[in-house]
Amino acid sequence: MEFINRTSELEKLSRKRSKLTVLFGRRRVGKTALVMEFARQQMSADSVFYSQAIEGAESLQVSQLCADLGDLLPSVTLTNWVEFLALLTTVRRKCVVMIDEFPYLVRTSPSLPSRLQKWLDHDCPANINLILLGSSQTMMHDIFLNGRTPLFERAGEIIHVKPMGYKYFCIKLDLEATDLDSYLRYSMVGGVPKYWDYIDKKSSVLQLADTLYFEVGSRLENEPERLLKDENIVGDQAKSILELVGRGANRPSEIAARMSAKQTSLSGPLQLLRDASLLQRETPFGESTRSTKRSLYKIYDHCLAFWYGCFSPHRSRWALYTAEAKRKIILDHASKMFEQDYRGLFPHAARYWESGLEFDAVRYADADGNKLIVTEVKFKSLSPEERSQIAKSTADKFNQSQLAHRYSCSIEVIDLGDGLHALKA
Repeated sequence: MEFINRTSELEKLSRKRSKLTVLFGRRRVGKTALVMEFARQQMSADSVFYSQAIEGAESLQVSQLCADLGDLLPSVTLTNWVEFLALLTTVRRKCVVMIDEFPYLVRTSPSLPSRLQKWLDHDCPANINLILLGSSQTMMHDIFLNGRTPLFERAGEIIHVKPMGYKYFCIKLDLEATDLDSYLRYSMVGGVPKYWDYIDKKSSVLQLADTLYFEVGSRLENEPERLLKDENIVGDQAKSILELVGRGANRPSEIAARMSAKQTSLSGPLQLLRDASLLQRETPFGESTRSTKRSLYKIYDHCLAFWYGCFSPHRSRWALYTAEAKRKIILDHASKMFEQDYRGLFPHAARYWESGLEFDAVRYADADGNKLIVTEVKFKSLSPEERSQIAKSTADKFNQSQLAHRYSCSIEVIDLGDGLHALKA
């Protein structure tokens, strides 16, 4: 398969600063493809060894790893990690050893990180480049980025592999980026490359929705369960929060009220979902996340946002809807993703809201931080007259806002064509 993008990640992988490299990111985002491409560029195929960790007893996991490494190790029976690491110390070939889903091994053997730390510090041969991958973002963070854990600062490079943008979606599927239906397809799957393999570009948008979500046995029907399992999140509370946020309950007080729970009892589950990158906390532009109480929660991932915002509320009645009603549901979802994707083009842009008004995106216009660009994003084509009216209305709102006391601003109006061109670039 054609490998696209990931230039910066490949550059980081090439900067070998220690014996260990770590990659993490949500499932199906392309971690394995990335390290395979790196290995292909760096070494011959017979010097690259890959193993997908399994869930099970330690002896079974060690046995599977030895089988996957093939002729790298002598054919002996091993039952634990002490024996495996001792044998790996004897390797004299220059090679890359990749172990995928490393958290599976740590869940079974909590002492493995400390054993691995000792091996890296004292016994690891210079000819081995160990690459560890994981889909559980909370566990990978705790194993490698928590200052109290054995493997803290042992990795020369820690790479968070994130979803790719709309531009690469269109390149991969050979779609016209300025076409509305191309973006509607993207809005249902987002930047997760594995999902792109499920898309037949000859299918209509409605046919794609059925294939991915609404048909019995559809491709992504159980995707939230898989993602929650990766993060070891169990119970109904987290699922209920995701359902409510997906259906528009964004404030903690509203979420608590609809769950008939105390708001304080939800701080733990909300933090857990944030740590797993399943929820994102938003605060108004310019406000500290520590001081403000004006926070909202949203599902940032396009696939999960569609699952909880479109599939879950409508799956029982979807077959009864007209084609026009189905397309409107998809358009409403895509409109939210479009605003989010445009805002994401600017690292420090954020929404802003206060009583009675809201702006789609606010960002600094210059390095001095005295002037802002205030953006209104519309998921449709605008005439010159409509642009002018929206710009005037936005300027009036800005003059009434608290931001006007601290900043000057210029107004930006982005319509469908503007936004698609920007995402394409």
